[in-house]
Amino acid sequence: MDRIVIKGARQHNLKNVDLSLPRDRLIVITGVSGSGKSSLAFDTLFAEGQRRYLEALSLHSRYAVPHLDAPEVDEIQGLSPAIAVDQRSIVRSPRSTVGTLTEISDFLRLLYARLGTLHCPVCRLEVRALSIPEMVGEIFRAWPLGSRLLILAPLGLVKEREVPGILRKLKREGFARVRIDGQVLDLDPLPRFPRSLVYRVEVVVDRLILDSSKLQRFRDSMELAAKMGGQQVRVYRPDGEEKTFSETARCTSCGGTFPELTPGLFSTQHPAGACAACKGLGAVCGEQRPKGRAPRDDTSEGESGEDPMDLEDGPGIPCPQCRGSGLGLISRSVKLGGLAIHQVSEMGLEDLDRWLSSLDLSSSRSVIAERPLKEIRARLRTLKELGMGYLKLNRTARSLSGGEAQRVRLTQQLGTPLSGVLYVLDEPSVGVHPRDHERLMRILFRLRDEGNTVVVVEHDRETILGADHVVDLGPGAGLLGGEILFSGPPQDLMRQPNSLTGQYLSGRKTIPVPTRRRKPRKGFLRIVGATGHNLKGITVEFPLGCLTCVTGVSGSGKSTLVFDTLYAALARQLFASKNPGAPLERLEGWEKIQRVVLIDQLPIGRNPRSTPATYTGVFAPIREIFSQLPEARVRGYGPSRFSFNVKGGRCEGCKGEGTRIVDMFFLPDVSVTCPLCGGSRYRDETLEVKFKGKSIAEVLQMTVYEASNHFENFPSVRHKLEVIQEVGLGYLRLGQSATTLSGGEAQRVKIAAELGRKSAVDALYLLDEPTTGLHLDDIRRLLHMLQKLVDLGHTAILIEHHPDVVKTADYVVDLGPEGGQQGGNVVAQGTPEEVAQVESSHTARYLRPLLGGRER
Repeated sequence: MDRIVIKGARQHNLKNVDLSLPRDRLIVITGVSGSGKSSLAFDTLFAEGQRRYLEALSLHSRYAVPHLDAPEVDEIQGLSPAIAVDQRSIVRSPRSTVGTLTEISDFLRLLYARLGTLHCPVCRLEVRALSIPEMVGEIFRAWPLGSRLLILAPLGLVKEREVPGILRKLKREGFARVRIDGQVLDLDPLPRFPRSLVYRVEVVVDRLILDSSKLQRFRDSMELAAKMGGQQVRVYRPDGEEKTFSETARCTSCGGTFPELTPGLFSTQHPAGACAACKGLGAVCGEQRPKGRAPRDDTSEGESGEDPMDLEDGPGIPCPQCRGSGLGLISRSVKLGGLAIHQVSEMGLEDLDRWLSSLDLSSSRSVIAERPLKEIRARLRTLKELGMGYLKLNRTARSLSGGEAQRVRLTQQLGTPLSGVLYVLDEPSVGVHPRDHERLMRILFRLRDEGNTVVVVEHDRETILGADHVVDLGPGAGLLGGEILFSGPPQDLMRQPNSLTGQYLSGRKTIPVPTRRRKPRKGFLRIVGATGHNLKGITVEFPLGCLTCVTGVSGSGKSTLVFDTLYAALARQLFASKNPGAPLERLEGWEKIQRVVLIDQLPIGRNPRSTPATYTGVFAPIREIFSQLPEARVRGYGPSRFSFNVKGGRCEGCKGEGTRIVDMFFLPDVSVTCPLCGGSRYRDETLEVKFKGKSIAEVLQMTVYEASNHFENFPSVRHKLEVIQEVGLGYLRLGQSATTLSGGEAQRVKIAAELGRKSAVDALYLLDEPTTGLHLDDIRRLLHMLQKLVDLGHTAILIEHHPDVVKTADYVVDLGPEGGQQGGNVVAQGTPEEVAQVESSHTARYLRPLLGGRER
């Protein structure tokens, strides 16, 4: 079958959708935020593909899964096994790194286990386990023929009282000589020697001349010496030169023994390789520091709701034993190409590629290295094609943005190429500078050309126009969406009059360039001499009371400048934070800032109990309303009774989460509906109390739009809900789990929470790519809200790639010119018009056409 046919899709807000999609093509699903894109791509197509795969397993393999809910769809024909590559499906454990996620580290560990050379941590000497033929071969290569040799069996250190007995025994066995403390002595008669507590005793097994005709005798003597010497052999030349060999991994100087080199020895997640002091983490815990943001979650009355915006873990202190590598001493003592594996992991990808090419491998070693090197280079090539050549293998998964994490996962998938698979991707263009977009498209085309169907949820103009097939959903969000507005070639979408996407693609609708640029109201916030990571001692100005965009290609230093340097420095001044942050000479103008707010794309909660309602604070007044109802007062129910975070009103079967997580062992964990409460989160008695005919669980299932009408007579509720609608999230359900929100949605929830505060002080807002997950029409609305914040006297600094956002800023700071060590410089700073004139700026090339020839 050459098509995927969907009939009657009703998942979430999809309105009984029928759709036919071509197989083995690049398909983009687009539409305004909340129109049903993810419901179609992930919750219908991918979910059904995953369910069918699990159902095909034997009962023994899937015994742990009581039931997987099928998506609400009548039928799907032509569906392939599905793989989701989204911005949340990445393991973010403290030990996960770019190297482990791309599997490059796996192949590096294999190289080190098979080709690495162990050095004794104490003596710094090479430790090698050699067979007898290998020992003989080394002797013939090292010394000229005709050399006189003594083959010795080292017995080690022997106590004084034991020496005579050993010597008599050796004499009875036919040996004629020994070497004691470096002196060769005859056993007939038994020698006398100076008194000492211990002696280094070696048996002279044979005396011979190095001659190929005596090869068999040589081997036999070596074997006897190894047997007597505890698998060690020492070969001595009368001129004083000697060599010591061992059949096991044992230091020939200090006698220390070492384990066999295996891949696990080089893993921070394996007991053999992990540093004992830090358990492989590479760091010991630091302090907790305030982020400068008020708690947003439902924490009243002793509840357990949490807010990661309030406190965050301080920077870990590098482990003093492993110096931050996470590896044990033996693991760090194995060298390949002159470097230990943790040193290789600290390289930039370009340097890593050069190091691999410089490895001096003999013919036999090159055969061993061929496959691992091929796999590593393929992944390095993909990372560079995706514009992430600035990454290092030891970069932690936790530090990756959603877009970076997805592209790393894409690298992993391309490293183990499949065909006949349905790939579902969530906005792979997130975090990609326009300069690198063409490379991303080549990767997607490669996936398609290998015989796969690639479905991409995307808003990016170039991705839509480059697709084979486009599906546009809408016309609005939430209940106003869920319809197929268009399905066909992208060129035809541009002519659709009822499609917002088509109107923006064709230019009939645009985000206008502001008629004026704001001037600094209170001077500048100035960073002098920033040298964190790849920043080259730069000095940067940010105008106060303005909207500033920090731009540049991936890895150019944007996050280091804004978050690691500026935010950390302000936190030290305003909150007395002990976090040192990235180094700089000084920060000027900070006295004019009274509050700093970091609005990033991290989740708004660490568990399903965190929701938009709890985070924005709207759930507290709603619970208060329920507690004042006559039925609640009669029963003595207070506001906490209507919380799913504390005992009392919640379902104890799922602890108020509504779902249970089932461990799938070799597959991702699966979430199933709680069988006790049916997903409502509450006990039946709690659900009997209703406001306007709706229980508290039914209110949590409402969208923001619906709840705004339901509580229209309660200003404390209505105001917060209206702000959420203004940032384009009216389609979210109040009780939607924070773990299901995209990075862009989580960020806009944070923006809504801030706007709901009505702060009167001069605040600085730092935002990380706020356009993530947004349609151009939603970007227009978001920009309106940000401009509104700035008009109130606040300052906003955005890290952003989207040219339509950059053109609306009052000021632009462009970093680069490239990523990694080729970045970290200020390429340009000034108004968009001024930056657009800088020829060395990659951003300028994409900004210039949008300004319509406006002068500086």
